[in-house]
Amino acid sequence: MHRHRFDTLLGALILLLLSAPVVRIFVEIRHPQLARVTVAVCFSFMLISAVFAISQRRRTAIVAISLAVPVVLLSGMNLLIERQGIIIVYHSLGISFLSYTVVVILVFLFRAQRVTFNMIFASMCVYLLLGVIWAEVYSLLEVLQPGESFVFNLAEDASSQSMQFGGEKSIFPLYYSLVTMTTLGYGDIVPASPSARMFAAVQALMGQLYLAVLVARLVGLHISQATRGKIKTEIRREGRPDE
Repeated sequence: MHRHRFDTLLGALILLLLSAPVVRIFVEIRHPQLARVTVAVCFSFMLISAVFAISQRRRTAIVAISLAVPVVLLSGMNLLIERQGIIIVYHSLGISFLSYTVVVILVFLFRAQRVTFNMIFASMCVYLLLGVIWAEVYSLLEVLQPGESFVFNLAEDASSQSMQFGGEKSIFPLYYSLVTMTTLGYGDIVPASPSARMFAAVQALMGQLYLAVLVARLVGLHISQATRGKIKTEIRREGRPDE
């Protein structure tokens, strides 16, 4: 089962990203509650997949479950009771759990000695998890500084709740996070406060550094594997008796 732990998490992350435009359709046909439930279900599935992915060791599993369970419960509670305190705790715990997940996967990546599909899936998961983490960071920032952190250059998108991840407008923080991390910078959503600008700069830098370090790691492992393979082949040939 653990052989498919990272491809399951990758599938859950992709499902979460794809749910954002679907949620917008629910909003347009005036079913906001259905939109919120869809995001909550997809996010909870991603959390469970993350717990499964990093729970090879007992201590890691205990920490992961301890962090993930409150997030899942608060996600459901947020559907029923919209209060600032609950939203702040929800985002804070979500950031904590996802950050812990990223650290555990990174340890796995840098301890691995061979390039495998599992390793490639794990590296993709880290990149997408970083995008979700920063979406939560921007949402938390919007809660703490409502209407002051971000400016929407498209009038139809401007709303005090537009950057709230976990709601019917989850597409905006996810979209802004991924656009920032990939340094596309379309400019339709602009950081307005000093903290929002600094967070955006840090995320863009983190995204580029991660790709550079990851590619170097994968290339280095691939060269090492190829070299070891050649050495083993030469040893076997030299050990054969002359015909």
